[in-house]
Amino acid sequence: MNSKQTAYLILAGGGTGGHVLAGISVADAWKAYGGKEASVLFIGARGGMEESLVPKSGYALKLLSVGSLNRVSIQKKIKTLFQLPFSFVKSIRILMTIKPQFILGVGGYASGPVLLIAKVLKSIGLLKVKIAILEQNAVPGFTNRILLYFADIVFVAFPGLESQFPHPFIQVTGNPIRSSIKRMEPALRDPFTIFIFGGSQGAIGVNSLVLEALPFLEDLTKKIRWIHQTGVKDYQRVLKGYEKQGITAQVDAFIDNMAAAYQKASLLICRSGSSTLSEIAAVGRAAIFIPLPTSSNNHQEQNARIFTDQGAAALLLQTGAKGSDLAQKIRELIHEPQKLSEMEKNVTQFFRPKAAEDIVSGLLNSNTMRPTRL
Repeated sequence: MNSKQTAYLILAGGGTGGHVLAGISVADAWKAYGGKEASVLFIGARGGMEESLVPKSGYALKLLSVGSLNRVSIQKKIKTLFQLPFSFVKSIRILMTIKPQFILGVGGYASGPVLLIAKVLKSIGLLKVKIAILEQNAVPGFTNRILLYFADIVFVAFPGLESQFPHPFIQVTGNPIRSSIKRMEPALRDPFTIFIFGGSQGAIGVNSLVLEALPFLEDLTKKIRWIHQTGVKDYQRVLKGYEKQGITAQVDAFIDNMAAAYQKASLLICRSGSSTLSEIAAVGRAAIFIPLPTSSNNHQEQNARIFTDQGAAALLLQTGAKGSDLAQKIRELIHEPQKLSEMEKNVTQFFRPKAAEDIVSGLLNSNTMRPTRL
């Protein structure tokens, strides 16, 4: 490829912060490899986290109006079926205008229409493109189980997924994470800082268990420092919950600088989405995972068990759990610093620092067109 040619990558999908941040990480690696000649476009869905996160990262974004067909009400399925033809038409228009050489589906509603249309255009000779998907979880999602049959290459976050993806070209890369998250010094224990978060939009179930646990930790109030990302909707309730217990806590609806919060943390309490797990592995922090009980195919619990089976975290299932159960786990870890240290050591084995670069390399390896280095 000469210097005037552009290697174009489309990143399709989004919805959740995990999908979008993985895509942004790959985009950053793509640009780092190819420089000015390596162009990137995100295609997402209206209402998803991509609407705010992608422009903030400096990348172009096109939006489709499309929802889910899996685990939703009949009304939402009908709405999505009505939206799909319009999403297909818009996808055709975008793809035929840009003529990308590479498309990566990162999961989420928008990845389906874009990759399906790309495969059709490729099969009839109107598009010369390599199509790939990234599966971030321990259990393949609904969209990726379908798109598997249209992809030229499959990237997965966890070893063992090869058996669930009957594809001749599959590569275990780990899950790409934001560039600001890096290896950190061992956690401080004085003050013992607990950082609670439930993803970019918060987690009411996690918030409730923490508030219920506070009275059972009253004797440790002077020892524990709390940092709590609540999500916008639950901010006032959680703030009042700490005030009711007479606890001065750092309570935020959203934390932009996650790296700083990780740095201060002695222990994390969080969900177990793939993006969260990858960041925890990178920073080397001990965690109590409370998986989202309604996650599709129960993938969050399966994600968490990959870590807990290796002694890299603790697990508390939300269904049936009480505040006293969470308080007991916190108390045990405060009084067993050696166990915390073992978790911090064991979790780092899951860190894949070159995940985004490996995905870029995988996209390019079997194609003669490569982004031009400057």
